[in-house]
This record gives sequence, C-alpha cells and structure tokens, in this order.
Amino acid sequence: MVLNGKRQSDLVRICQELIRRPSPSGKEREVATFIADTMRSIGYDEVSIDLYGNVIGRQFFATPGKRLLLESQMDHIDPGTLTDWSYYPYGAFIKDGCIYGRGASDQKGCLAAMILAGAELKNNFYNKLKGELVVAGTVFQERFEGVASRTVASAFPPDFVVLGEATELKIKRGQRGRAEIVIETQGRMTHSSNPEFGSNAADAMISTLSSIHQSYSPSFKPFFGENILVLTTLRTYPDLGTGLVPEICRAIFDLRVFPDDTPESVVRKFKGLIERAKDSLRGIKVKIFISETEDRTYTGASIRGTHFARAWALPEESDYLKRALRAVETLGMEGGVSDSPGFGTNGCYYAGELGIPTIVFGPSGRRLVHSIDEYIEINDLFLAFQGYEGIAKEVLT
Repeated sequence: MVLNGKRQSDLVRICQELIRRPSPSGKEREVATFIADTMRSIGYDEVSIDLYGNVIGRQFFATPGKRLLLESQMDHIDPGTLTDWSYYPYGAFIKDGCIYGRGASDQKGCLAAMILAGAELKNNFYNKLKGELVVAGTVFQERFEGVASRTVASAFPPDFVVLGEATELKIKRGQRGRAEIVIETQGRMTHSSNPEFGSNAADAMISTLSSIHQSYSPSFKPFFGENILVLTTLRTYPDLGTGLVPEICRAIFDLRVFPDDTPESVVRKFKGLIERAKDSLRGIKVKIFISETEDRTYTGASIRGTHFARAWALPEESDYLKRALRAVETLGMEGGVSDSPGFGTNGCYYAGELGIPTIVFGPSGRRLVHSIDEYIEINDLFLAFQGYEGIAKEVLT
C-alpha cells in the first residue's frame, strides 16, 4: 500500500525522533521508551519491554496462523568526532530528500518503517490476514550479534523472520559468520635492561603471528566467499612504559566463518596454525580462545555473549524466500535477491542456531553504515515500509 501524505509525514517524524535519541549499546532506554509509547499510540495490541530492554509490539489478525517477526536493532556505534560531521549527528536534519544522523541507515530507518507497517497492516488488513505480527527493537547488536534476540525468540517464537539492515532494498538470504579469536602469550616480566632474566611475551607473539600468516590460506565457498582472517588488536601487558619486558601479549583476530565451523573447530585450526612457532615458544604459555563479553543492559540485566556468530543461508528454493521476493517484485522493486552474503546480523541466532527461515531487507546501502554524515533517503524509507508491509501480507495469508 502506498502511504498517504499524513502517514508519510508520520514515518519521517518517527525516523527523526529515533535518530534524535542517542542509543549506543547499553544506553537505549530513551529510544526504547519512545518506541513503546509510539507503538501504543498507533494501536498495537500488546507492547512490552523484556529483561534485556528489547521493545516488542504484537499485532493479532482475525484468524489464527503463523507468527512473523520484523526486527531491527535500537543501538548504534559512536558518531566519532562531532566536528567531522556536516550536521549534528543527533539532529535528524533533512536536506535534499535525506535525513541525516547516526543510525539513520543502521538501523533506525528500518525500525521506523517496521513500526508503522505493523500499525497499517492491522488498520487495513485485519480481516484478510492470519496469525500474528511481532515488531521488535533490540539492544546490544553492535556489541555482539544474536544475544539479545534470545529473549525475543524465547517469549514469542517466530515462524519467519525479517531483519532490518541496509541492503539497498535487496533481499539478503544469508551471511558469513564471525569469530573473534584471542591468542595470548604469557612469559615472565623483568626489567628491560636485563631481558635474559625474563621471557618476552611480545617476542613470542611475533613468532606466533609470523607462523599464522605463513600457514593460513583462506578457502572459498559459493555464496559465502572467502573465510578471511584479519588481525584487529595487538597489546602488551602491563602497559607501564618501555622499561620492562612484557609478561603478556594479546592478539585478537576477526575470522569470517562458514556454516560447518564451530568454536571448537576454530580453536583447533589456530592451534595448528602456530605449530611452526613452537621452537621459539619455550618458556612461554600460549592460550587460544573465543572471546567473551559481559556487560549490563540499560535495564540493569547482565548480558553475556561469546563472539562466535554462526553463518547461515536460506536455500534458494525456500518457499518463504520465494514469497518474500514475489512481494517486493509486485511492488515494482527490482533489487531481487542478492547473490552475496550480508552484514553480521541477529540472523546468526534465528537462522544459524534455531534454523528459522530468515531474510534481511532494508533501505540504504553499506557505504553509509557507520559513516560520517550517515543518512537515509526519504524515498527509500517509504519503499522499505511498502516492502515490510508487502512481505507480511504475502506470508500471513
């Protein structure tokens, strides 16, 4: 359904109000309250905020049936240096048909479109649809994918999932997984004027990294591409200056993983990669593990996750995929189904762990995500609304 003038204004306003409420991971309270209040004011049947602080709105239709979940994250990364922006990142200024601000593309535009689509579906198609629509705004997605979605799936197990993401209005049917691997060398600290009295963890790490770079060769799988490996962090401890031989050196790698990878298989792979360095590691303890993060959500709840996000792909012959594609093509969108995997999303849990049919769809593109002067085109916002509404109508009939 094409939005009328008032509803177009409502959608733009909701998107702007989401952007105007800063919501870095762990600080989503203000935007969550706005979302819950908005859902109630536009006629959602039930609205709740769960243990982690996810906002969940439910719409019930005339006949029992399947449950479709539309989900987007509420949190965003830091905007960086404010003076680098042409517009205040939380101002939601409009210029040349675009709304500017942190989170505009990732993913407050998606979330605004989903929220309004849920209301319009109930208002206009209550007697024509079956089942239930759930619209959720989730916390902490930028810190670790999939963890906060566990409480959503536990309370309201979906039959189908649409995740909001900047896909240029193309349907993404999967993603590479991601593992964050920590390698830690532990030696013996001493004064740097007498290095022979200690064991230098940094020297040991140099040998370890050299072994990894010589031994690792990425492999390729159709659709997923290469399982690339990137060194992202390198630090020594204690960090007290240059007058000592470091006791500990820690390296963190980002590895893109395939569906058959597990945390255990990744750790085994890395143990094999450092085999060449074993002669230079005498007197050094080496630890290899998948990193974990523990934090508190804005509700005060403890949230903990292992940084291993499973890869997943919805089969091309999936009936759900075909129906979603038919919905967007009927609306005149020519993006179709992307032949490449998408960003890391909470699909690593819904599809990767639970096996629930999942797609990713949304306005804007990758180049704008996490960027300075992030924006979303207002016309894309309208099209995303039509896409979410159309997919829901196709799936819940």
